Formats: sequence, C-alpha cells, structure tokens
Amino acid sequence: MKKFLAIVAFAAALVALPLHAADSANSNQRSITTMGTVNVTIPADSAKLFISLSALEPTLEQSNSRLNEVIGALQAELKTRGFPAKAIVLENRDARKDWDRSNRTDERKFLGYLTSVRMLISIDDISKLSPLITFIGLHEEYGSCYPVLNSSKIGVERKAVLASALRVAREKAEILAKEGGARLGALLDATEENAQNNSYNRANSYANVVTFAEDGDNSDYDNDSDNATPAGKHVISINVRIRATFALE
Repeated sequence: MKKFLAIVAFAAALVALPLHAADSANSNQRSITTMGTVNVTIPADSAKLFISLSALEPTLEQSNSRLNEVIGALQAELKTRGFPAKAIVLENRDARKDWDRSNRTDERKFLGYLTSVRMLISIDDISKLSPLITFIGLHEEYGSCYPVLNSSKIGVERKAVLASALRVAREKAEILAKEGGARLGALLDATEENAQNNSYNRANSYANVVTFAEDGDNSDYDNDSDNATPAGKHVISINVRIRATFALE
C-alpha cells in the first residue's frame, strides 16, 4: 500500500512540474519521463574464437621452434575440422625472458624464453564452436580461449528491441499519468542509455554476451525478461534501455 501511494504521489508531482529546459520554448508544456528496459536473446550464427598459444624453453631458438610446432599441430587439427586457411590468423607474436618471481626476496630465477602468439579463428558454422572449445580445453599445449559471437540478424532484431523498449516506457508513463489525473500525449524525446551487460563483449558495438539459455518461449519481447533459445545453443543478448519523455495533456 505504501509503495502504491508513493507511485501516486510521484505521478502527481510529475504532472505538476513544467517541461524540462530542453523544451523551454513552451513553458506551459508538462511532461513525464520513464524508462523502458528490454533484454532478449537471439541465436548466434557465426563467431570468432581467440586462442592464446605459448611455449617456454631454455633458449630463444628452442622456444620459437616449439611454438611453431604447437601452431602447426593446431592448424592441422583445424584443417581436419573443415576450417580453411584464410579463416585462421596469427596475431601479436612475442618473445621474452621469463622469470620466477614467487620468491619473496629480490632474487629471481630465470625460467627460460617464453614465446607467445594469439590465433584468431573465424567460424561461419556455429555448430563447430563448442566442439572446438572442448578440444582446446582438453589439450595442455593450448592456452586460454574465448569466443565473440555474432548474428546476421542482429541489426533487425535490435530495431525490434528498441521499439519494444519504447513501448514499455510508454506503458509505464500511461499508468503514472492516469494516477496523476492527466492524459498522456505525444512522445517528446527518447534517448538510449547504456544497459548493464556481462563479459565477452569485446568486439561488437551491440550488447553481445556469450550465454547458454534454458528452454523457453521466444514469442514476444517482454519487459525485463530473457526470451530464451533451446538449451545448449550459443546466443547473443541484446540489452536496451530507453529514457522517454512524453507530453501530458
């Protein structure tokens, strides 16, 4: 009951306020501002997999040679899995001396030469991603890896989510306006704000994260809900938050 009264009081206060400075041209115009937040997931249809490879050996020559062997073995494996050579790119190769700094004193123990490189694999068939990650994880000679997901439909889907978020904002505004004894008018302004996202959002401008969804209904875009895809699928999360201002009549 207290929460409801607080909402009514808040709505009444908004009705009494003049429009903010951005609309100072019409000082008699009243407005109300609400937020619309929508989170949905869509299946990924492609990905980029980043893998760190390294080798530690007593000499620089041995280290480089060993790293070349590790790279060659992985390239051969990728070939058997149907990845063309053009889908594999080596980046940021580096070599340096490696030291054991576990001793709390100033003394350091020379461990050898560490050479490293990052391998970038472009994956057009998303079904190949999980088996490849599993393979990398089962082999100690390969380092850490992480995927960045993508979808050819993300542009269209994001437009739909934006429209849904604006609809949610309007529905909230209509409730508040009604409680304040006013009628909601036209949209005056709408601004997209940053939504909270998880990690793996390294290479895309959209709110893309790696997740494994549970079974669920994917029929509509609902406020503050995740529309899931079948379990075990790589999906992209699109998180949108709209701040919208509407006129009050």
